[in-house]
Amino acid sequence: MSHYTGDREGQQCYEECSEEDDHHNQYQYQDHNDEKTSPTLRDQLLSLVQKDAVSEVVSVVCGDGDDEGEVITTTTTTTWDPLLLWVRPQPCCLHAIAGHVRKAGLSALASVGCGVNVIGYEVNEEWWKSKYAPPTFIPLTFTKGTDSPPPLVPPTHALMCCYFNHAHAFHEYVSVYEGPALLIIGPTSGSRHTEPGPLDYQNVYPWTLTHTHRISNTDILACYLRHT
Repeated sequence: MSHYTGDREGQQCYEECSEEDDHHNQYQYQDHNDEKTSPTLRDQLLSLVQKDAVSEVVSVVCGDGDDEGEVITTTTTTTWDPLLLWVRPQPCCLHAIAGHVRKAGLSALASVGCGVNVIGYEVNEEWWKSKYAPPTFIPLTFTKGTDSPPPLVPPTHALMCCYFNHAHAFHEYVSVYEGPALLIIGPTSGSRHTEPGPLDYQNVYPWTLTHTHRISNTDILACYLRHT
């Protein structure tokens, strides 16, 4: 996919959110100067989720950092855990996702979201229930394998993929999906690859690319509505 610079509105929103995070990052990591007692990034996020501390969770996820995956605060630098999220959306991106879902007249999203009900679809149930799997924060529905028919995402849910890497499998998801809204998150350049890419469905009937939103210097969100 050719390099994509992002839409003006999304770029402006991304820059404003980045500036706001630079000055108002509300969450500070605990630094005990002891690696054995210091909680990991995953432990701290789990603790915040259990407390229903939504603003603090968003601050950690969206907090200061770089494209190499570091979380930087005034007290310490912590490596981001990619098993928690492939991309780290700014608050404006979460609002863009929720806005697209609601514009389609929906209130739920199949994958990830903000301010809407969320379900997730995954393969390899054994791994997700093993000790090696990351914690999950949404209910998961497991498919029966690649040889089975794709799961039917309810038409009351928007369909979203984030860094998906199986174009044929995703096409099968879309082919049986009867809802009105599609969202795809992926890279903006050839340095990383996804199938589908964020813009791959802009000429695929019956989908119409309505807008894009820049998440970071390397990631964008593409929003589609079903053409009627």
